[in-house]
Parts: sequence; C-alpha cells; structure tokens
Amino acid sequence: MASDISGGVQAMEAEAARVLEAARAKASDIALKAREDSRKMAAAELPLDDVKAEGARLIKDAEKQAQLELKQADARAAEIEASAGKRADYYAKMMASIVLGEKAA
Repeated sequence: MASDISGGVQAMEAEAARVLEAARAKASDIALKAREDSRKMAAAELPLDDVKAEGARLIKDAEKQAQLELKQADARAAEIEASAGKRADYYAKMMASIVLGEKAA
C-alpha cells in the first residue's frame, strides 16, 4: 500500500514537471516566433516606424502570453503537488488506523 502511495505521488510529481516543461516550451516558441516576425518586418523596406512599433507590440504581447502560460502551469503543478500531499496524508491515516485496529483492511 505504501508503494501505491509513493507511486501515485511520484506520478503526480512527474505530471507536474511535464506540465511545467510543456508550458515553458510553448512560451519559448511563442517568444521565438514573435521575434522572428519582428525581424522580418524590420528587414522589409517599408516605413519602419510603424513596423518597429508593431514588432515591439507583438513581442510584448507574446511575452505577456508566455508569462501567463507559465503562471498557469505553475498553478497547475502546485495543485497537483497539494493533491499528492493530501492523498499521502489520507493513506497514512488510513494505514495507521488499520495498524491500530480501528479499521479493518
């Protein structure tokens, strides 16, 4: 039973790490694409003032989006970790009550 609990906690921690890594990768992609778009616009021979302003806006928006996704991933990871802790406490109390004879297995 203890191995089930530790396995469940490890699975939740792995899921939290996967969610964070996916969010970081997505945020990095968003920022990279925005920078590429900005460079392309800046390299084009157009009235550059508007293009530079648009590029800066795109980068700023992409960075905001990336930060939002990272915050959401951090919140999701915290939820998973909190859930793991609650489950571990529940199983520990249940095992203690079985060992003490208060509850049958």
